[in-house]
Amino acid sequence: MIIMKIKEVMNKEFIELSPNDIGGEVVQMLYKKRKNYAPVVEDGKLVGWITTLDLLAGCKHSKIEDLMLFIDEIKVLKEEDELTEEIIEEMIKNEDIAYPVVNNNDEVVGTLSVFDLLKFYKK
Repeated sequence: MIIMKIKEVMNKEFIELSPNDIGGEVVQMLYKKRKNYAPVVEDGKLVGWITTLDLLAGCKHSKIEDLMLFIDEIKVLKEEDELTEEIIEEMIKNEDIAYPVVNNNDEVVGTLSVFDLLKFYKK
């Protein structure tokens, strides 16, 4: 396997949500952008992660903060870390479609999804 950093593979064009966004509006936004996940950011910092499954399980009138997974419940990648086989194996084992990627200041700089990996390896 070629050694590379996560920032070389991650998607830098992602949807950023606020904890105060409303579920029904977020569903429409994700649908229009054809995304299944998004980082939840407050004051520039990652506070959570939302997937379409989380939204389906919740109420369309609920705030995202009531539906999201909190930062201690998710895997967060650092952009400078190496993309290892362990990360890829964990994604497959847990059937995680994507992870948020942050910089050293815990600011979201991208997302790493199975689709990003497929695009990279298909080159």
